[in-house]
Amino acid sequence: MRILLALAGIAVGCVGLALDFWVIFPSVTTATADNPVARSLLDTLIYFWTFFTHLTNLWLVLTYLAATSGVRWLGWFRRPVVMGSAAAFITLVMLYYHFMLAPTLRMEGALLVATWLLHYVAPLLYLGWWTLGTPHGILRFRQIPLMLLPGIGYVAWVLLRGAVVHEYPYAILDADKSGYGGVAIGVGALLVAVALFSLLVVAADRRLGRGKTAA
Repeated sequence: MRILLALAGIAVGCVGLALDFWVIFPSVTTATADNPVARSLLDTLIYFWTFFTHLTNLWLVLTYLAATSGVRWLGWFRRPVVMGSAAAFITLVMLYYHFMLAPTLRMEGALLVATWLLHYVAPLLYLGWWTLGTPHGILRFRQIPLMLLPGIGYVAWVLLRGAVVHEYPYAILDADKSGYGGVAIGVGALLVAVALFSLLVVAADRRLGRGKTAA
């Protein structure tokens, strides 16, 4: 079951990311009335990886590969705190998309398939795999600040890039429109949410660990 879930997760993540890139690539590399400046391949790749959905789904794929292959350079992704952090952040991706973004978007075709794979199927698969296929009883509540670091690093990267190119992947991070104070409020609310998700992940880990010990 553990291996099957991991293989399914790798397939879902790769297909979802590939479909999303396949749709996005021609739309941003071709000059149109809505997009007067065509992007280069390098700029397109950077733009693609500014989206947190793409980064978190890549994170999940690398975690599956790390757990199933034993490749040494992927060892960081095998750490329980990193796997737990991924569970918290992919939960944020799923819920933020469902409640904040989905009601405002209308998609079809390959983009709709990619969106469902990356925002619903991949998160649920990972949470199931994390619950059933990873060691438990290792995480501690004091590690929650460490679990938040990937999100803080992401926000720093987006704001630094945005200060140079004046482009932001999400409205909540758009410092040009909301100012850094407005961004701080939005990011603070999201960090509180992720902290709560991390709290639940640690609590679940400890509970699952006790259950295995008792068994």
